[in-house]
Amino acid sequence: MSGYRTQHSVGVLGLYANRNNRVTLTFTTKQGTVTRHTYRLKTAKTPHGIGTNTLKTSKPKQMVLGKGHTKLTFAVSSQGYTYGLDAREKIRWYSSLKISHVFKELSNHHLLILTKIAPTEHKYNALQETDFYGRVYRQYNFSGLFPTRQDTSKLATNTVIHHDAIELPNHNLLLTVDDGSKKFVEDTMIEIDRQTGKIQKVIDLKRLLPASAYRQYTGTHRPDGKIDWFHQNSMTYDQKRHELVVSGRNQDMIFAINYKTTKLKWILAAPEKLPKSYQKYLLKPTTKHYRYNGGQHAVTLIHQNQHQGDSVELEFYDNNVPVTRGKTAQSKQWSAGEIVTINQLKRTVTKTWEFGQSLGKRNFTNIVGSSYAVGKGNTLIGFGYADWGKRSEFVEVNRKTNRVVFDVDRTHFAHGDWSYRAERLSLYPGESNLN
Repeated sequence: MSGYRTQHSVGVLGLYANRNNRVTLTFTTKQGTVTRHTYRLKTAKTPHGIGTNTLKTSKPKQMVLGKGHTKLTFAVSSQGYTYGLDAREKIRWYSSLKISHVFKELSNHHLLILTKIAPTEHKYNALQETDFYGRVYRQYNFSGLFPTRQDTSKLATNTVIHHDAIELPNHNLLLTVDDGSKKFVEDTMIEIDRQTGKIQKVIDLKRLLPASAYRQYTGTHRPDGKIDWFHQNSMTYDQKRHELVVSGRNQDMIFAINYKTTKLKWILAAPEKLPKSYQKYLLKPTTKHYRYNGGQHAVTLIHQNQHQGDSVELEFYDNNVPVTRGKTAQSKQWSAGEIVTINQLKRTVTKTWEFGQSLGKRNFTNIVGSSYAVGKGNTLIGFGYADWGKRSEFVEVNRKTNRVVFDVDRTHFAHGDWSYRAERLSLYPGESNLN
């Protein structure tokens, strides 16, 4: 805020729950006089259902916490409470709205979350642009089939956005959606106009991948009889190449497409059950005994601005639970955060780092999970569905030494409220722009 005024509004974030917090503000007049005043702010308890956090390891000096240690570890819920922990596992922020899967910082430093249109609703069909103060700038409400197929007299009651939403370079939003098909689920993406909410582009994965993948799929079964053959759970955009990288759990597959033409560029997956016409897209490992990803989540590009030549550095969470292809003796024995380097010209893949095997079966997660580089040297891993959904664990590890610098167990939460992802975000994003 430029200039001098006699009335001010100051936002305060990161207070401790259930405590008389002291907040000191410094005032400087136009004449240069400096005064300080301390305010006492009593905060309420955190919700009982948020669960219990148990600190196992914390080395703040070795963690990536940002300037002034304003970055928190956010436990992003599958269906429930999303909150932020400091280095001592104290909750410093939580959402009073129930959130499902989507909790991301946008380029304008707002948050993008998936919540409910009304608290009494069962489904999560409201996509909000909000901030850490809870101010809502935009909300997109979804209801059943999206307009290109919609019969308004027979609106479905499904959750339309299911696992991921990202901001594109043009600031539109790309969403993973259930398009209301009577037979298939979770195999479509839509780009919506940020200002109007209108659909600009539809990508049906059945048009990109072999027909046998969805017509002959038997890997999983749903109570409603629909076929969840791909189960898209994440995506990331390569701004340098204008390519979209997509992860599908039930095909044990990560692939890239040219976003404009939607033509395939490469596929990272074991070759089993893939027709010959698609074999040419497969990345070839540069080492023997390469262990392919199985049921993976949270694919992302790291150091995107530092890509050299034809190389892409990709990070993801490998559940190590092959659904369709890639089964090995090591399957389901552990889960891990992994980084691979992909040479797009030679179509090769090299695994450069992984962490999780040493933690063993205790941290195997059949579903859910994340692995994100934080800073240049550390990775934050979310073992969200440990002990078959009874526990979530957040582990920050130094990639050079594989030493754990932060480790928290989360327990005693409601069924379905396991932590889908673990993210490291600042409570004051873009703080130089605050007013």
